Amino acid sequence: MSAWLRAAGLVLIGRRLRAVLSIGMVIGIGVVGTLALWSSTVNTRSGEFTTATVNILADGVKGGSFSFAPSGILPGQSAAKTVTVTNHGTAPFSYTASVSSDDALGQGVTLTVRSEATATSGGMCNGGNVITTNKPIKSTKEPFTTGPRPLAGASGTEILCLQLNLPDTASADLAGVSGKVMFTFDASAGT
Repeated sequence: MSAWLRAAGLVLIGRRLRAVLSIGMVIGIGVVGTLALWSSTVNTRSGEFTTATVNILADGVKGGSFSFAPSGILPGQSAAKTVTVTNHGTAPFSYTASVSSDDALGQGVTLTVRSEATATSGGMCNGGNVITTNKPIKSTKEPFTTGPRPLAGASGTEILCLQLNLPDTASADLAGVSGKVMFTFDASAGT
């Protein structure tokens, strides 16, 4: 009898063990399915963003002419005007300045430039820092600044005093003629 009890006991233990193992599998599957409840996904969109602008003005003008039309200059005399170079864009930039002329009188004068100076009633630039002195003006655009000049975004300004000098040695062919000088200000983003 004891062999029979032992065999019956093994059968019962085998059934119980299989039942416990199958419950464990059901619980395991339930736990894996439950893990999905512990995750989440969300999509978000950024706020609106914009690009910066680069906008240089000379005496409040973008392109065109600013008022600098001296008259009656004699050899040995000069005419001066202050020009405010302004960063009207949103990005800081550095600028360079060049000069040229297409006519005989424009090429017959020289250019002196001072930063943060004033123009006197006698046609001279007074004070400030010298940028260039008696630079000959040619038909091709040539820089008169010694490297890029930085200006802060939206508010950066620099006052340049531009002085045109008619040398004592000016040709008699320039008497009674008129001319123009082109000042070019080129800005590049960054400082």
